[in-house]
Amino acid sequence: MKVRIQRSPHGLDAAWDTAFGARSFFSATPWLKHAYATAATAPYYFMGHEDDDLLAALPAHPLEADVPYVFCRPDFVLGRSHDVPWAGELMPALALGGRNPSHGKAAARDAGALRAVLEAAEERAREDGMRSVCFLYVDQDDEALRAALSGAGYTDLPFETAYSLAVPSAAEGGFDAYRARFGRETRRRIRRDLRALDTAGVTYRLEGLTGDLIDRIAPLELNLYAKYGTPADADAFRRVLHSIATHTGDTVRVLTAELDGKLAGFVLFFTHRGEMYARQTGYDYTVKGEVPLYFGLLYYELLQLAVAEGVTAIHYGTGSGNVKLSRGCVGRAQLAYVKAFDPVTADRVAELTLADHGADIPGEPGEPGEAREAREADLPA
Repeated sequence: MKVRIQRSPHGLDAAWDTAFGARSFFSATPWLKHAYATAATAPYYFMGHEDDDLLAALPAHPLEADVPYVFCRPDFVLGRSHDVPWAGELMPALALGGRNPSHGKAAARDAGALRAVLEAAEERAREDGMRSVCFLYVDQDDEALRAALSGAGYTDLPFETAYSLAVPSAAEGGFDAYRARFGRETRRRIRRDLRALDTAGVTYRLEGLTGDLIDRIAPLELNLYAKYGTPADADAFRRVLHSIATHTGDTVRVLTAELDGKLAGFVLFFTHRGEMYARQTGYDYTVKGEVPLYFGLLYYELLQLAVAEGVTAIHYGTGSGNVKLSRGCVGRAQLAYVKAFDPVTADRVAELTLADHGADIPGEPGEPGEAREAREADLPA
């Protein structure tokens, strides 16, 4: 078995995407092409091959201390969830998995091949002068990857929860079956939301991510950041959207909501191998008023679209746990695996204990889900 290494996602083995399982869009080539186009240093793509048979696959992103993808940096993640003033000693770092703050994935048909690509990644990180290698946002139920990382000497630190919604098929009852999952009080809240949306005359439209649409939705997401005090570079944000439009192809779409003919809100999402990934949202608060567009867009209308398209799950990422649970999502713990190369820093990592607020950091009491998403927005991802 040989490990091959590429520095570009263009021309990756045709089997790359099919090698990954569920919740793997951010390790798939459409997203990797976007991450490559917006990276300061070219990523790595490790492949374990037996002749022409792909046995393991792993993307990896070199991150300097000043890269803006803060939720993918071990110094920020550990500094945020633990009281560690020395977290900067972990940078620069080689971040394994997709450059996105949830569901980090490696593909492996063979445990030995997985070990080999992890060893190759660590070797390359040391050669490049990195201070650590990390695999953040590993799903708790990804037993094969967790075993391989533990066996390679990584320290595992639980610190977050990602949320997903199982989509009932049309044959199972679709949206009616979704509502039937809840108790009386939540069903009443959903009916109230739907009635308010209908009374307000909300209309929805499904669109591709074009340049014209970027010009329309960008101010809405920037409104969201401004409302909740999240710093944002408007030009960088638009460049990210244009890169997503250019590189992710037909996996990306936008669901918009209008009130009285005016754009009031949107959700940008990806569809890949029968799963949806809701990633960005924004609102015109003057047009929206008190209409519950957050729930209308991200849950009710997106769910009905998922049912119609035969999608099996919608993934909502981390944050706003109470809100997401209230609309039927199930949480999946995300583990941060970190390996520092300096012995002193490695000992410090090994001694860490989970801070009280680290396992999940839901929105503040009474805070809408959109607030958490604004505070955690990894703008230039």
